[in-house]
Amino acid sequence: MVQFLGNPGATGEHIHMVTLDKTGKKSFGICIVRGEVKDSPNTKTTGIFIKGIVPDSPAHLCGRLKVGDRILSLNGKDVRNSTEQAVIDLIKEADFKIDLEIQTFDKSDEQQAKTDPRSNGYMQAKNKFNQEQAPNNNAGGGQGMGMGQGQSQGMGGVNRQQTMQKRNTTFTASMRQKHSNYADEDDEDTRDMTGRIRTESGYEIDRASAGNCKLNKQEKDRDKEQEDDFGYTMAKINKRYNMMKDLRRIEVQRDASKPLGLALAGHKDRQKMACFVAGVDPNGALASVDIKPGDEIVEVNGNVLKNRCHLNASAVFKNVDGDKLVMITSRRKPNDEGMCVKPIKKFPTSSDETKFIFDQFPKARTVQVRKEGFLGIMVIYGKHAEVGNGIFISDLREGSNAEIAGVKVGDMLLAVNQDVTLESNYDDATGLLKRAEGVVTMILLTLKSEESIKAEKEEAEKKKEEAKKEEEKPQEPATAEIKPNKKILIELKVEKKPMGVIVCGGKNNHVTTGCVITHIYPEGQVAADKRLKIFDHICDVNGTAIHVGAMTTLKVHQLFHTTYEKTVNLTVYRADPPELEKFNVDFMKKAGKELGLSLSPNELGCTIADVIQGQYPEIDNKLQRGDIITKFNGDSLEGLTFQVCYALFKGANGKISMEVTRPKPTLRTEAPKA
Repeated sequence: MVQFLGNPGATGEHIHMVTLDKTGKKSFGICIVRGEVKDSPNTKTTGIFIKGIVPDSPAHLCGRLKVGDRILSLNGKDVRNSTEQAVIDLIKEADFKIDLEIQTFDKSDEQQAKTDPRSNGYMQAKNKFNQEQAPNNNAGGGQGMGMGQGQSQGMGGVNRQQTMQKRNTTFTASMRQKHSNYADEDDEDTRDMTGRIRTESGYEIDRASAGNCKLNKQEKDRDKEQEDDFGYTMAKINKRYNMMKDLRRIEVQRDASKPLGLALAGHKDRQKMACFVAGVDPNGALASVDIKPGDEIVEVNGNVLKNRCHLNASAVFKNVDGDKLVMITSRRKPNDEGMCVKPIKKFPTSSDETKFIFDQFPKARTVQVRKEGFLGIMVIYGKHAEVGNGIFISDLREGSNAEIAGVKVGDMLLAVNQDVTLESNYDDATGLLKRAEGVVTMILLTLKSEESIKAEKEEAEKKKEEAKKEEEKPQEPATAEIKPNKKILIELKVEKKPMGVIVCGGKNNHVTTGCVITHIYPEGQVAADKRLKIFDHICDVNGTAIHVGAMTTLKVHQLFHTTYEKTVNLTVYRADPPELEKFNVDFMKKAGKELGLSLSPNELGCTIADVIQGQYPEIDNKLQRGDIITKFNGDSLEGLTFQVCYALFKGANGKISMEVTRPKPTLRTEAPKA
């Protein structure tokens, strides 16, 4: 189905619907990017565009999609203003079929370029998809000052990168060849990218690092470079950050006695996060490498800094183990949107990066704790309704310097010495605390007052006591709730009507340790009461203890078949988990000869209501009234209707195997006194 909007003959644009079904395929076969197309010198269209189509994929085989097409909606949801990740998530949630609303050009590119002046912008945009790298449309975060001697400064927000990608020329060539091997490769990496892993060299890196990037077969064949300690090759770096400009890998040997001499800054848009080089100290360790102001640092030693606040980068640099430092950077043009400050030329800088914390959190306080082997605190990464994610004090060692200094459980840790931990992860924060020596200055934020914390504790204790008293309080037998692993006295209204149960237990019975319900008839008074369940242990009836070891099976059954006037009192114990034994009964069933079992249905299978003696010796010796058959010839009977169960038993011949479930209660009734 093709739906035309407007006049396609005038503009060459039209909108049509395409349905892709990937049944039997690894993926739908489309690669997308968020970008923009310049319609004319004064107008442009932004949205989600198709940047690549995998050969022999559903997208390729349908013949109705091409590179540069704009996706307007996906499965009925408008995606014109959606982020690239949001659209990827929609595709992943769609299982095997997606419906796409596509905006494309009906005429050929050359003809359209001649007949429609608006086509110039489209053709240029399409060339960007196929040939050259388009300018970044970054949305990073923060503002900042320089960082002297390896320390970060500034503020940050959230970074979203919206760019048009340089298209791989080999991939373009493979699209022209129908029989390319690339069609057999899965171009989608759906692995979980949270957490950390170890490289073959033993270094711990982020799962989202370029060192963990997945290459397909053709990319591996082209990549002749040997992976370094962090799993890096330029092919993996370029694929992981394929929408960023001029990517570089910079390696330097670090001297512990010499500062890095790197000043960092955030994005000029405070709602975006990024880590930019604001300046390089000519006397620092990085003076001799290819790094300069304006470069964006996206990784260091397998730690991803992209979309993170530049303030956290300081902690990451300090926590990096070893003498080798490997950074991945993106070289920015001077006119690109980015760094919030002008390049820094004087080192060291003297500004204090923690000052903004008190502007953002007026109630924050500074606490100084002398570290004598340990600080006496434990921290945890968590989330608070008021301030969001962060590092919180989870425990204090009693009598420690931290407790004496006024640190409280629940405080949010905002900074350690000059390093901000406001948006740090757990590893970064604990690394700073471990490395800190002498008097450690911490900036803390108490989210609750001492009075409120004390009141909450008192309230919790009060509720606990009330619950305990309520539990110990005797319940009214007529309404008492049966609780697991506890004897409960209940009262049943019977009004001279049958109780409607089958029980196991008796000295001439296979169950000699207690009387247990194994079947409840739906028309009986027990079913009407709705409190008792199968496998409940009945300890006494109307105050008379049931000593099954001294009572015949008949006498035990009579207790539940007696017609009581109005009510009957039962002491019940419900074991959790149920006390049961399971065993198999195997025998040969002769054609035309009945099993000799009278059965009643329940939710677990079929209860044996009676056994006709003399039919099969194997049954006579092993089965009894109240046993539950839960499997028949390997098939579970649980949840089946009685008609289905009856048909199974009736039609079976030859070798029969039954799984039987029988109560095996703990002895809870004292033996009668002589």
